[in-house]
Amino acid sequence: ARGEWFNAYSSLLSFCASSPEKFVQVEEFQQQLARFMSILNCVALQTITDYECGEKFATLDTRGMDSNALKFLVGKRDPNQRMEIL
Repeated sequence: ARGEWFNAYSSLLSFCASSPEKFVQVEEFQQQLARFMSILNCVALQTITDYECGEKFATLDTRGMDSNALKFLVGKRDPNQRMEIL
């Protein structure tokens, strides 16, 4: 699965604009995308493991993400619901 996540991320990056005047916007988008993929991977791992064991999965920071959306996501106790939301 990790290879598929990497391929999806790489494909999205390949479609980013390369013009110098959009460099800052593209870089912000790419960093935000990396954070989103990190959370998506974490939730996918929570879905296939025994989440009740209390194991924590590392993610990148959530800077720039909507705090209300993150609270909503964390509030879902069922990891399958989280995956569906993402």
